[in-house]
Amino acid sequence: MNLSYWERTEMLDYDLVVVGGGIVGYFTAIYYAQRHPNARIVIVERGLFSSGASTKNAGFSCIGSLSELEDDLSQMTPDALVDLVLKRYEGLQELQAVLGAKNIDYQEVGGYELFFESPDIDKITYFNDLLEKALQSRPFEESNEKLKDFGFSNQIKGLIKNNLEGTVNTGKLMVSLHKKAASLGVQTLTLANVLCVEENRNYVKVAIGKNNPEYILKAQQVALCTNAFSKQFCPDIELNPGRGLVMISKPITGSCIKGSFHYNSGYNYFRFINGRLLLGGGRHLDKEGETTTEFGVNEKLRKQLLQDANHLIVPNQKVELDYVWSGIMAFGNQKNPLIQKVSDRVVVGIRLGGMGVAIGCMVAREMIKKFF
Repeated sequence: MNLSYWERTEMLDYDLVVVGGGIVGYFTAIYYAQRHPNARIVIVERGLFSSGASTKNAGFSCIGSLSELEDDLSQMTPDALVDLVLKRYEGLQELQAVLGAKNIDYQEVGGYELFFESPDIDKITYFNDLLEKALQSRPFEESNEKLKDFGFSNQIKGLIKNNLEGTVNTGKLMVSLHKKAASLGVQTLTLANVLCVEENRNYVKVAIGKNNPEYILKAQQVALCTNAFSKQFCPDIELNPGRGLVMISKPITGSCIKGSFHYNSGYNYFRFINGRLLLGGGRHLDKEGETTTEFGVNEKLRKQLLQDANHLIVPNQKVELDYVWSGIMAFGNQKNPLIQKVSDRVVVGIRLGGMGVAIGCMVAREMIKKFF
């Protein structure tokens, strides 16, 4: 290791090393620093930007569409579902409180679910009744009257709006997290690939390098915020990666619809931003192929999303793609994230189920509780 005296004496030992520079990682560092202002904290990120989905997502602030909640209810009790939705809602409130709604361009413009058949109005009543006490609101309402204004294809037979959902600017959100962390004295190392995390009697060794250890950080505590990439460190955890495809169009004349939009039980989503159509999803069309940690473009999904854009979302104009990208999420058999102590010095907070914007800060807060 080609290390100077200054690097050896001042830049290798930390109170907390956070592995993973996404939403959860940054909030974990921020909350730790707020509790321990003099702590030495570093975030270690293998990419130039966060490697999972924190800078790759579509910028939706979601608590769950009607169809998504109906699917969730098949896997959990009504009380557990209410708790999960409340965590998402409170997470969005805390996101604004910590970073500032203006700084992240938070817009509570509503989340609209598109239906290809007339939706069951009784389901609106059921879920409003279920959630009202916890949320102090009845979030769902029928919005069919807006179909004409939105200009969607006549294949769309109904709209249900969730009034508590909206959008953020993902780039501004992450920049705000960087600034907040830096203001608290948190350091960040990017392009730093962590090879292994090994606990010794007096500290945790975090080895960094391409193929072989080139640098060794010593930490009193380690937070693993690596989501879909966590099996490298915790091979026995129950977790499946899920790649998400996102694309953005070239500018479209007259397209300025406000809102976040979902269809196919939340697997597909879109919004308009700066005169462009931002859309993504379709993972349900090839779940096996999209269960991967490899970035890339699934051509089957790309073609279907483009077809949806031209025939379903903006049927009166030709939509041309500008560029396409992908992000990697993590899912499990349970909807709740996985937050647990690996040892006295190591805590993991992962498996966010594609809801990182909403629950990232809540996962970080629960991780901090595990340390103290």
